[in-house]
Amino acid sequence: MAVFGYELLFRDSEIDRASFSDGDQATAEVILNTFMDIGLEQVVGQDLAFINFGRNLIMANYCESLPRERVVFELLENIEPDESLLKRLRQLKNAGYRIALDDFVCADPFYRLLETVQFVKLDVLANDQQTIERSVATLKKFPLQLIAEKVETREQLRLCQDLGFDYFQGYFFCRPQLVASRRLPVNRLSAIRLITKLNNPDIKMKELEEALSQDVSLSYKLLRYVNSAVCGLNHEVESIRHAVVLVGLERMRIWASLILFSGLDDKPRDVIVTGAVRARMCEKLAESLKMERPDRFFLVGLFSVLDAIFDRPLEEIVKTLPLAPEAADGLLRHEGQLGSVLRCSMAFERKDWREAQNSVPLNLETIAQIYQQAMTWSLRSLSAFSEARSA
Repeated sequence: MAVFGYELLFRDSEIDRASFSDGDQATAEVILNTFMDIGLEQVVGQDLAFINFGRNLIMANYCESLPRERVVFELLENIEPDESLLKRLRQLKNAGYRIALDDFVCADPFYRLLETVQFVKLDVLANDQQTIERSVATLKKFPLQLIAEKVETREQLRLCQDLGFDYFQGYFFCRPQLVASRRLPVNRLSAIRLITKLNNPDIKMKELEEALSQDVSLSYKLLRYVNSAVCGLNHEVESIRHAVVLVGLERMRIWASLILFSGLDDKPRDVIVTGAVRARMCEKLAESLKMERPDRFFLVGLFSVLDAIFDRPLEEIVKTLPLAPEAADGLLRHEGQLGSVLRCSMAFERKDWREAQNSVPLNLETIAQIYQQAMTWSLRSLSAFSEARSA
């Protein structure tokens, strides 16, 4: 027998069981550690990486940033097989991605998924022989490969071989191996100053180089980002300037924002999500309203949680930053275009529909759609671009 692939799971301590209640965040940790810190080759060699995906991550466009020839999206057994999910899975399949269905059960709703997947896993420990035989007979009618999961004895292996399984997984072959990574902390103030510079339309390359060079952790994380499979840039980097040119200012802006948030181990996760959602929502509201330079609105939304990050009044923090007067007014007093958009975002966040609608000339349905898009973007971006948790 030869190794075909590895299933990658998140563990937050040295125990042989999962202990992460947030499935999406656990998947994000796996991806960040594998692709941006340890390295895919060091984890799985030349074999496939099977990674668990819940509905939110599958539906996010972020999936396409992962290398199709190296990963298998493993759908969790509790995923709801509705039309929107099926459409998304067909899209991924047509793009060349491979999909596995975990813990398959013979039930009508799940048959619809079989046309979109290449692998199906059956738990041979949880099912009796009759159930396994019936499931295999059904699945053999489809052009897919079967994986026997939780094979723990030689007898189970022989049974699965006789039934025609293609691949086998379980403690009989090997117990899970823990692979750890170490994080490099980021100076929050350095990240904030870099974000401010990136939102200046007149920024000079030399200023960016200086901002990055002043914090070794930022420089390190930028180079890790450039060389990651998530970024998709297959280049050797000659200098900080070269790295910035390769990434581009727009991706640099997102990257720096997420670096700031993803290192907040001493802050509630809500702070991270709130900042990212407000930033994106403000930007998209500005675009819908045809306002100039929507990136300015991203900055105001992002910086609206700085008081929670630093445990200091927002007014004190703003005084230390080179912000334009209209940005400062928007942040502190919710005045002007920047302030009204931020006010709308914060009102919708706390379910004050009247205030949200009174803040901007958009109907509530449009605002709600933008909020949902911002939530999806935040999840995708925090997962795909922030390597601070794994560096």
